[in-house]
Amino acid sequence: MNKLLDKYDTFIFDMDGVVTSEDGYWNAASLTVYEYLNDKSHFGNISIDTVLSSDNVKNIRKEVFSDDKLIVLLKGKGVNSNWDLGYITVLMSLILGTNDYNEIYKYAQRIDEDIILVYDNFAQLASEQVGVPYEEFSRNGKLWCDMRDCFQEWYLGDAMFREVYGRSSKNADKPGLYKKEMPIITVEELKNVIGELSRTKKLGIATGRLDREISPLLRQWDVFDKFNASSICTYDYVITGEENTGATLTKPHPYMFLKSLYGTDYPDDKIINGDYDKSKIDRTLVIGDAGADILAAKAMGADFCAVLTGVAGKDGRGYFEEQKAEYILNDIKELI
Repeated sequence: MNKLLDKYDTFIFDMDGVVTSEDGYWNAASLTVYEYLNDKSHFGNISIDTVLSSDNVKNIRKEVFSDDKLIVLLKGKGVNSNWDLGYITVLMSLILGTNDYNEIYKYAQRIDEDIILVYDNFAQLASEQVGVPYEEFSRNGKLWCDMRDCFQEWYLGDAMFREVYGRSSKNADKPGLYKKEMPIITVEELKNVIGELSRTKKLGIATGRLDREISPLLRQWDVFDKFNASSICTYDYVITGEENTGATLTKPHPYMFLKSLYGTDYPDDKIINGDYDKSKIDRTLVIGDAGADILAAKAMGADFCAVLTGVAGKDGRGYFEEQKAEYILNDIKELI
């Protein structure tokens, strides 16, 4: 075991960009934005071909997210959920009144460092431009929920979406992107790393994915049982927590990491009010790849280990140095 890590007894992992590849999610987010800004069932004036769009996803993503520069930018400013990634991109398009993705990227460069601070402002500006009530465009409002469903259609595909949600996709013939999921490192390397750590450490998860999208993959790769059962905080808990409290609990709020550390059955009100044994945080290491992760870890008071396997790759080192990450590794293999 790396001597630098002997001081910790708990490791909490983000998933996308750390263990799982985010390509499928970024592709789904780009197709969601493309559909919303082009299809006449949303804000566009054509009927998109979903099969052709799916086949052409690499080019669509390259255009929509400006060669992934917009993804890097927004994640650096705290966007964690890929549902939010699509949502904020569409809001900026509506505010500007343009589908010029280069202009959207330029506009995003002027966003405050903490994206959560501008959600409400962007929703207000977009609602004024389009002429709909603010409540429809607010985060967790009608637009956000509809875009979330559209994302799920692209990611899961028609058959799985119908099985999970009990209804058909709004625009049919979406084959699904989840089938191509693979870990960032090889399956054998992943089993080795997680297996080695689990011998002496308590392992937790704090992921922007839903349980039905992450647990089957971890089981398929034979590492699910290595994580503490009560420390697996998926986005399902964020959804429930936000419904119960009215607070915004997605990263960079520390809620997910705290929920993983203290247990998914630990009361939300106590987590939000800071009513927990803070001494545990001193022996906890958070492992992530994005701005939302380190901002949440620092808000929690935990040490942070950045891995350079996210969207920014090795170019993210400078950012994590500026944010004073305690450790910066090329990938999770270097943990052991």
